[in-house]
Amino acid sequence: MTVTNMLNNSRLTVSDTPPYDALQAFVRENHIAINGTGEGNLEDLVFAVKDVFKILGSTYSNGHPEWLRTHAPDDFTSSMVTKLLTAGADLVGKTVCDELCYSISGENWNYGSPINPHDPRRFAGGSSSGTGVATAGGLVDFAIGSDCLGSVRVPASYTGILGMRPTYGRVANDGEAPYCESMDVLGYVAGNTDIFRRVSEEILGQDTKQVPFNKLLIADDCFDSINKDVAEALQPAVTHLKQHYEQVEHVRLSHNGLEEWTEIFRIIQGYEVWESYGGWIRKHRPHLSPGPKERLAWASTITLSEYKEALTKRKPIIERMNEVLTDGALLCLPTAASVAPLRNSSTEEINAVRAQSSNLLCISPLSGTPQITLPLVKQHDVPLGISLIGAPGCDLQLAQTAADLVDSYTN
Repeated sequence: MTVTNMLNNSRLTVSDTPPYDALQAFVRENHIAINGTGEGNLEDLVFAVKDVFKILGSTYSNGHPEWLRTHAPDDFTSSMVTKLLTAGADLVGKTVCDELCYSISGENWNYGSPINPHDPRRFAGGSSSGTGVATAGGLVDFAIGSDCLGSVRVPASYTGILGMRPTYGRVANDGEAPYCESMDVLGYVAGNTDIFRRVSEEILGQDTKQVPFNKLLIADDCFDSINKDVAEALQPAVTHLKQHYEQVEHVRLSHNGLEEWTEIFRIIQGYEVWESYGGWIRKHRPHLSPGPKERLAWASTITLSEYKEALTKRKPIIERMNEVLTDGALLCLPTAASVAPLRNSSTEEINAVRAQSSNLLCISPLSGTPQITLPLVKQHDVPLGISLIGAPGCDLQLAQTAADLVDSYTN
């Protein structure tokens, strides 16, 4: 039976609340669950979807109750959700995200912040916080999120799971809340390497060409941009990765510093986010929480000329990354600037972590390259992610390689 027939035959299930959820990972007001076909590569798996994707029979909230109140019910189901249901997986619920997805802490003042299963005193990372928590906490086998400035990669790093940001445009993300059109992608996470491989095949499809990964590049300016103790904590992972490649070289990505790349990213993202949200904010004047409120206010001031200038400055970054990632090279860098911050951290401390992490997280969206975070090491007894970036289009090969590297590290 096709998913379309399933929906038409009322096999869609809707309830007031999701199953018991001690980690606060799932939305409640607009919960929805759908049984998959029961046949296919994912037939024994259950998954969740970030509450920014359309699912017929519900209304996505985009992390804000006013968005939920002012938007009509979803008029179709996002094609990737349909694809996963067709592959046999069961959708068990929708997951909490940061308010309007404009943060990386995982905090939501409206619906409650998902709880990091490794340490409830710490944030879970965002904006796909519920996606990471539901998976790391064993509530689902895998989950779907969206990623612009690390919205999948950061929760994966903070909660100790595999997290994939595909090549820009590789994966259909129709039905996703409007956000940052030129850089936002659908991403996904899984805690088990075997499941990650299966899900990657379904979501990514086959690569158009195979280029053997034969060289590992260590991004020195990325490691230099984080605190020394974090860089040292990542060294066992770096050593492990080096052992799998005959060629290991060191490289500096930005000639003028990664902060310049971050600023270019911020202007492009801010302008496009305000294009997506500005009209709605002016019309409905929603209460905005600290953090998103200030960032949106700043985004509203970006001019068209500043945006166009940033787009022009982005082109050499794409050229630089294409130059670096030639001949089967993989780039190694920290995923985020630290482990998950404590929830009682000051606003200044959170902003400092965000700024430092942005220097790392902006690279993939600016260049359109695929990035995966690997759960190899810990610091302060909680996960600390390390990442690999590959050339555009090598997504499935990158995902399979990453799973192999995780297996060889744990075994």
